[in-house]
Amino acid sequence: MNLNQSYTDYLQHTSASARPFPAACLEVFLLDQAQDRQHRREVDRLNEFAEVFDWKLTRDYEKALNDGYTLIVSNAARSILWVSHRFLAMTGYTPTEVIGRTPRFLQGPNTDPARIRELSNDLALAQCTKRTQPIFQRLVNYRKGGSPYLCDIEIDPIWNRQGELTHYIALEKEV
Repeated sequence: MNLNQSYTDYLQHTSASARPFPAACLEVFLLDQAQDRQHRREVDRLNEFAEVFDWKLTRDYEKALNDGYTLIVSNAARSILWVSHRFLAMTGYTPTEVIGRTPRFLQGPNTDPARIRELSNDLALAQCTKRTQPIFQRLVNYRKGGSPYLCDIEIDPIWNRQGELTHYIALEKEV
């Protein structure tokens, strides 16, 4: 590598098999660092939401992100307000295609209607009973390209400090 050449230029002009081992290690290290920064920004965003909406958060969402979960924040009417980068990568959608919609757009022909009814009933019951525990469900959802994926979903009802259900935070992980 020439001293005047940028690392990006070097990678473009060097085949993967010709790269020296340290360059590959550097790529992995830099990718890991970028993912850590992305997770920190996402946790910071959740903390901003918690402050603005006066939430009482009971789960460690930073740990959930580090454990490979995607996050979806929706309002009490279930319209999506924010999604994590990992959700976008998993589904193939962009933020503008997701924000403002309900998660129903992820359902398709193999999504079990009985599980959807059960999930809807649990969400409605959460408001009546002041539920704070997560609501669990396993569903077949669909990516933007139409391919199905099986995912475990945990939905946390989010209450503000005045005791009002204001939002939901859904954690999804592909099975």
